[in-house]
Amino acid sequence: MLNQNLELRLKLNLNLLLKNQVEVLLYSSLEFENLLREESLANPFLSGVEFRYPQGVSFGDDRPSYQVAYTKSPYEEIKESVRTELEGLDLEIATEIISSTDERGFFVGDTASIAQKFGVSPDYVEDLREFVARLEPLGVASRDLEEFICIQLEELYPDDKDKRREILEAIRSGSLSEEIKRELSHIRLSPILPQSADYAVGKVDAVIEVDNGELIPYINDEFIELQLNEHYLELYRRSKGETKSFLRDMLERVYTYRQIIKLRRDNLRRIILKVIEVQRDFLLGEGSLKTLLVKDVAQELGVSESTVSRLINSKYVKTPQGTYPLRFFFVRETAGGISQEELMKEIKSLIENEDKRKPLSDDEIAKVLKNKGYDVARRTVAKYRDLLGIPSSRKRKLRNP
Repeated sequence: MLNQNLELRLKLNLNLLLKNQVEVLLYSSLEFENLLREESLANPFLSGVEFRYPQGVSFGDDRPSYQVAYTKSPYEEIKESVRTELEGLDLEIATEIISSTDERGFFVGDTASIAQKFGVSPDYVEDLREFVARLEPLGVASRDLEEFICIQLEELYPDDKDKRREILEAIRSGSLSEEIKRELSHIRLSPILPQSADYAVGKVDAVIEVDNGELIPYINDEFIELQLNEHYLELYRRSKGETKSFLRDMLERVYTYRQIIKLRRDNLRRIILKVIEVQRDFLLGEGSLKTLLVKDVAQELGVSESTVSRLINSKYVKTPQGTYPLRFFFVRETAGGISQEELMKEIKSLIENEDKRKPLSDDEIAKVLKNKGYDVARRTVAKYRDLLGIPSSRKRKLRNP
């Protein structure tokens, strides 16, 4: 058993530690598993990471190849976020704002010019810019580095204005204590960082199965086990001085990661349960998707819309009706009364059955859908293709060996 002093330190420091690891809560299952494996190699208290899945439940690579291989760029992610959160004129203005950012993700446009173009006030555009900057990827469309740092500090210390003010004043003065330097180690210098690759292998984050007519959810993080090295626990008990201090820090990291696993698991489970509640008919193959908005889920769970939006990014769910991005289940009614789900299913089916050597372009898909009676534009096809996690026709094309 841990001694009482260490238990007390864990409780006192846990909130700060978790805030500093806030981005970890938003990782995909594969990214998080890789992080845990890296920690197990570096932390002497961890002898390994195991995944004990129930018999018959698979979290393996179940997505079609065109979904697994593709990783969205930060610009595609932010555009997907605004398409989920906004519509109509607001969506058009937000898209213009994103288009007015440089390669690092900073806003370099003119709110007055955008306001004139859309017939609104500059303040209206500025409010939308600030909204976009707080979506995922965090900080895109910030005006400058200081604003971007402020946004990050709000995420790290949402309830501690004094801490945010202290760090900002230290940055402005150039007087950085060791403590401030540690705080700044979690701060990025630009909203968009260079990407080394466009492709990555993925796996599902949750599985929904039918058992005697009931929908049962399984969350990948529920089956992660961090294995403690008993030898180092005993060494910690007997150690003193700097050795004990080092081992204490390593042991605290283990328990911090356990709490992060719990937070990831609990938040994703709550969202999946809401999806099951609202989309039960679709999941059982007995009907279509119903309207489900990010803001409604956020309100019910008592968290911000941006938190829910970020949590469902890059997450996939295997269901009795197929494997889908979690965002697929958040539905608005489209113009003309055609459901988003209906269009997405049609697009998904067309792409699954296309000639991989000559994949369909968005324009070609729109023409096929129009022949079927769906009056949709090419940009609508592109929007729903993005929501499904499917890359463009150029990236789907099967290359000859």
